[in-house]
Amino acid sequence: MTTAVHAAATQTITPRDISFDVNAERIADWAGGDFTRTSFFNALSLMFPIGERFFIASVAAFRDRVTDPKLLAEVKAFVAQEGMHTREHLAYNEAMRRVVDVDHVEKREAQLIAFLRANTPPLTHLAVTCALEHFTAIMAHELLKRPEYLADAEPTYNRLWTWHAIEECEHKSVAFDVLAVATQGKSAGLRRRTMATVSINFMRDIISNCYDVFRGSNQHRSVIAWGKLAWYLLGYPGFLRNLIPAYVQYYRADFHPSQIDDNPERERGLASIDLSQAVPA
Repeated sequence: MTTAVHAAATQTITPRDISFDVNAERIADWAGGDFTRTSFFNALSLMFPIGERFFIASVAAFRDRVTDPKLLAEVKAFVAQEGMHTREHLAYNEAMRRVVDVDHVEKREAQLIAFLRANTPPLTHLAVTCALEHFTAIMAHELLKRPEYLADAEPTYNRLWTWHAIEECEHKSVAFDVLAVATQGKSAGLRRRTMATVSINFMRDIISNCYDVFRGSNQHRSVIAWGKLAWYLLGYPGFLRNLIPAYVQYYRADFHPSQIDDNPERERGLASIDLSQAVPA
């Protein structure tokens, strides 16, 4: 365990400024023509822009409490990466407008964030960010670990999702470490309680977004379409089912994201796509 922790903990956060001109004509079938795979990842993309803006604001609210130069540099890199992820998924979601009521989804997501901000303190926002960053990190790990998720995908979508996953693995500890500073190392109870609530809301949001994506193709009432999605997520290959071991680690009092070593997956991802257009931010 010590070796894995050290390897993951020393991972450099590298913002890579890349623009992805996604092919809007393939928006509904870019994942090898597989409607289920394409719809699930499209539903995830709909969540990202407003979520990542929330993450940036939640971490930035506590930046003045951070005195460690290394963590301050990591916060800066985190903000840069999340800002570029927001930009690229906004463009991705614009391409989705021809098949999805994007405005409806964005309004729902905005209302949820507005309710959270109005009814909970900034420390809770940071704890929510930590929980959701754990979800995105373990999903990124899973995506990079199993090439079949992006098998036969249209190249630009493959590059975008791989790039995003690589950077999620790199900055997965930042919000967690800022929370530790903000709570003087006594964050275990707060983050575990928050994760329990966030998990329910996260799954509800995925289902809601899948419904909207399905509705765009008139599949929202199809038992077959929902059955295929359930099998994809919980059966084979089991995208969500495969996350369970890493997910439950978050509830340990001594958990730290660096205990999950993403280096092999990250290196595999970096080797699999051309990032030559990347401009260091």
